[in-house]
Parts: sequence; C-alpha cells; structure tokens
Amino acid sequence: MNSSQSESQFIKEKLQISNEELDDNESENDQDQDDENKDQEEENLKDIVNPEIKQLIKERGLNMVSYEDLIVEKKEREKELNENRQKLKESQTRQWLIKHKKREFIDFDDKERSKLKQYFRSLDGDGSGSIGLRELEDPLISLGIAESKEDVKKIMDQVDKDHSNEIEFQEFLDIIKAKEKGNGRSQKNTAIINFFKDMINGQLGDGDIQTKNLPFQLIISTIRRKKLLDAIMSTNQEKKKEGEKVMKAYGKLLAINNAPKQSNKQNDSKQPSQRSSFSNKK
Repeated sequence: MNSSQSESQFIKEKLQISNEELDDNESENDQDQDDENKDQEEENLKDIVNPEIKQLIKERGLNMVSYEDLIVEKKEREKELNENRQKLKESQTRQWLIKHKKREFIDFDDKERSKLKQYFRSLDGDGSGSIGLRELEDPLISLGIAESKEDVKKIMDQVDKDHSNEIEFQEFLDIIKAKEKGNGRSQKNTAIINFFKDMINGQLGDGDIQTKNLPFQLIISTIRRKKLLDAIMSTNQEKKKEGEKVMKAYGKLLAINNAPKQSNKQNDSKQPSQRSSFSNKK
C-alpha cells in the first residue's frame, strides 16, 4: 500500500470516529432535552390536584402547557363564546322584528352592521380586534359626539365592560347607540343613529357629502372639514353653532396631542445654546 492510500485510509477512519462521536453527542443531547422536558411536565402538573384532570392533560399532550396558560385560554374561549351567543341573540331578535314588521325597533340591520364593522376595522390599525382612546378621539370629536378628550374617555368607560381601556365591535356599536343602563332612547341618540345610517347609505346632511364606498377615515376628515367651514361661513345658525363646537373641541385636541412634540422641540433648541455657554465658560 502506497503512502497516499494509507493517508486516505487514515482520514476515512478518523472521519468515521468523528461521526460516531457526533452521533453519541447528539443522542446524549436528545436524552438531556427529553429529561428536561419530562421535568418541566412534572413541574407543570404539580399545582393540579384533581387526578382526572391530570390524566386528561397527559392523554391530550398538554403537559408542556402551564396551568396559568390553560386558565387564560379558558377565559378567552368563554369570552368568545359569550360574544357569539350575544351576536346570535341579537341576530334572532332582528329577524323576529323584521318578520313581525317592526323594523322601527331595529337600530342597525345586518347589512348596516357589516358596513359599521368595516368602519371599526379601519380604526383598528393593528388588527387586534379592539381600539383604544387615541383611535376614538378623532372620529367622536369630528362627528360632534364628544367635545373633549375627557368626554371620549367617559363614553368609553360606559361601554367598556371588561375595563380593558379598549373597546371591541359590540362596544363600538353601543357608543353609536349611546346605550346606557336605565336610559331610554333620547332625541340625540336617535339623531346619532340616523347620522350613521345616512353615512352607510352614502349621503349626509342635505346630500352635499357623498360617502358611499369611501374609507371611514376619509369620511371623518370630509365631515370635519364641512363642519369647520360651517363654523366660519354658514348662515344657518344651528349648523354654525355645531361647527363652532367641533372647531373648538378639535382645536383643543390638536393642542393637547401636539404639546409633547412642541416641548421636545423647545428642549432640542435649548441644548445647543447650553453647550455653547458651557464652552464659553471654558
């Protein structure tokens, strides 16, 4: 056997040994991981006393899910179930009212609710299924439903059943309907519902604002612009008064929301002068 063949044989033997060692290490790591997983499974089952529940968890392969995670998931499913029951109940109620020719008692039919759902999703920027105070400020103030940031917060608190500081679609509908416990339907509440119905059907006011197939944010912007113009130019005193109310509320909202930015700019402008005065002292 020449030297090149012997070298080749030597390398092959070394590679074989290396592969065997690697396989041994991998099997040891797998065993360590299995042991660690088993320890974690036992740890997760410690807090569960009921033997039937323990057995059920093992049979369904839920050992690696913590008890706390299971409780959270259970609550989420219960919440989803209650919401679906509520939707079904409302849908059945609407169908009953339609069948018995009592449409005047329906706030929004299925088609209108579908459109309102689109409006809601346009406010839900992150797709979480809920919207917060900041997303509601602009539309509620622009539409004249609220007059200040504090008003928006109060309206949210009235319908925020789970106190999450965010509202979901049904709570959004409750705001539009101005639904409060123990209160009957007021003239203002009816006006707000009619306002949204007109928006859904594509026309607002005297027909001068076309809203059909427009994105909700653009509709809000168009309505706000119209109200601001009414505040300045309208000869109709009622429209002028409503426009002035929106102008005042929206101006205040802009001032509050822009205040941190302005203070940061002022701080940034002060810093160079402070540095220059420090260098002059040196």
